[in-house]
Amino acid sequence: MNDPIAIVLTTVESIDDANRLAADLLDQRLAACIQIDGPIVSHYRWEGKLQRANEFRLMIKVAASEWPKLSKALSDQHPYDEPGILLLPVESASQSYQAWVLGQTK
Repeated sequence: MNDPIAIVLTTVESIDDANRLAADLLDQRLAACIQIDGPIVSHYRWEGKLQRANEFRLMIKVAASEWPKLSKALSDQHPYDEPGILLLPVESASQSYQAWVLGQTK
């Protein structure tokens, strides 16, 4: 299979935001599967101050070639001013799972 798949990670403040993003991305066929973890605790610096927040993490499975569309959709729909949206290449996956992800997102 020549078209690789990838995992995209992002976090949001509420389960409602996580579910809304998941539904929107699946409806647009920009993701094959989205898993939501949480709540998790994030520690970070924002506007010069240390912060701690409960968040929900979305793990989005996608065809790597769809990254530009997915990145734009997430940026447009994300509730954060500066969302963390990370693309992680998948080095290896079973052929059948990779084919399923590609079939769902193309």
